[in-house]
Amino acid sequence: MADIRRELHEDVRGVVATAEAATDWRRYLTAYPWVSLGAAFAVGYLVVPRKHRPTAIIADLSKVQAAVNVAQDRKEATTRKKGLIGAALGMAVPFALRAAQGYALKYLEQWMLQQQVNAMHGGPAPASSGAQARPGSRSNRPSGPRPGPGMD
Repeated sequence: MADIRRELHEDVRGVVATAEAATDWRRYLTAYPWVSLGAAFAVGYLVVPRKHRPTAIIADLSKVQAAVNVAQDRKEATTRKKGLIGAALGMAVPFALRAAQGYALKYLEQWMLQQQVNAMHGGPAPASSGAQARPGSRSNRPSGPRPGPGMD
């Protein structure tokens, strides 16, 4: 049995060495340098995009100038519409978004903290209204059945 294991171990070593030799790209470069060079050239030719040569088009320059003028007129009209109110809104909106983001983040932090407190105490935390509830009062007891382990 020991001989079989030793032979099996040697066979596995041989298979691993053969697989490493088959996947070693350096061996192919040294054994077949011209084929490797040709393959690299072919891959480079296929990967690099070709230059697009523009075709010569004879254009009527008066039409091109008219199109440019129309585009400039549209751009000027949109810039005039902005005005003072647009500039004020442009400055106020980022501040409002930042404030809303801060409010949402603070709310989320409080909610996560409340969830951690609930998980640690096994039920809802008492309200922090400042007034202490009496030990026998209903507000001090959790409503409903208590969740067991793993029933969060």
